[in-house]
Amino acid sequence: MKETREISKHIPVLMEEVLSGLNLDQGKSVVDATLGGGGHTRAIWKQIAPTGKLLSLDQDSEAIGHFISEVQEDKELQEAYNEGHLVVVHANFSDLYEVIEENQQGSVDAIMADLGYSSDQIESNERGLSFMQGGPLDMRLDQSQGVPVSEMLHAASIDELTKILRGYGEVDYAEQIAEAILKQDKKESIETAEMLAKVVVEATPSWVQAKQKIHPATQVFQALRIWVNDEYRSLERFLEASEKVLKSGGRIAIISFHSGEDRIVKEFFKTKIKGCVCPKEFPICICGMKSSFKAITKKVIIASDEELEVNPRSRSAKLRVYQKL
Repeated sequence: MKETREISKHIPVLMEEVLSGLNLDQGKSVVDATLGGGGHTRAIWKQIAPTGKLLSLDQDSEAIGHFISEVQEDKELQEAYNEGHLVVVHANFSDLYEVIEENQQGSVDAIMADLGYSSDQIESNERGLSFMQGGPLDMRLDQSQGVPVSEMLHAASIDELTKILRGYGEVDYAEQIAEAILKQDKKESIETAEMLAKVVVEATPSWVQAKQKIHPATQVFQALRIWVNDEYRSLERFLEASEKVLKSGGRIAIISFHSGEDRIVKEFFKTKIKGCVCPKEFPICICGMKSSFKAITKKVIIASDEELEVNPRSRSAKLRVYQKL
C-alpha cells in the first residue's frame, strides 16, 4: 500500500533570514527553485501578495502534487494559483532558464533555493533516501528520469564508487566500503536501504565507528543521493541560469547542507564578485570581466539556538545571499 505523507510536517529552515535577505515586498517577481514542502513558497507569497508573481519548481512530482492539493484549502494561495500569480512547475532547478522562458516570466527580482531534502522525502520509505526509514534503494527525486541507484551500483567499478564516496560524502575508508558494497551486490543485489546500511556498518572498522558522532552509513547515503540525482552539476547549471534571469539589484538566497554544495556556491560567487581574472602582475585589465555580484551576507548564516531547539535538522543549514549588480 502506498504511503501517505503530510507535507505540513516539514519545517522550512532559516525562514526569517531568507525573507530578510531577499528584501521582498509587494509586487516583486520571485522564484522558489526548490518547492519541497512549500514552506518557503507560502512565506514568500505573503511578502509579495497580491500583485507579485511567484514561480515555484520541484523535480519531485509527489511534492508538487501534495502542495497543489493543499493550495485548494488555502483561499489566498488558491486565488493566486488560479489567477497565474503563483505558477508551479515540475522541473529540475538546473532548467531554470528554460522554465522561465516557457512560462514567459521574464527577469525576476529574487531567487531562493533550499538544497536540502524535505522531511517528508527523507521519511518516506518509498525511495530509500534514508537508512533509518529503509525502503527500495532508489534515491531519485524525479523518478521519471534515470535509473535507481541500485541499478547504478550494478555497473559501477570499485574505483568509480570509491571516488563517489570520497568526493561526494568524504567517507572514511571509502575504498574498503566500496569494495564491500560491490562484492555484496555481485553476490546478492542490494535492493533496499536496509541492506546497504548493513553492508556499510560491517565494512566500517569498529574503532572508527566508536569515534564517529554519526551513523557509519550517513555519508555513504549522502554520496549516493548526490550521484544518482547529479546534484553538483545541476547546482552549477542553476547558478549560471540564475545570473541570466536575475534583474540588476535582484537577490539570490541559497541554503546548503553540506560542504560540497556550499563550496560550489561560494566559489561561483567568489568569481562573480572578483570580476577580473588577469594575473596580478598585469598593470591593467585586459580580460574585460567585471564584477557582477556582491555579497549581502559577509559570513555564512546558520540557525539560531531557538530554531535548533524547534528543528534539529537545521543544524547543518548554511545560508548565503548575494545581489546582482
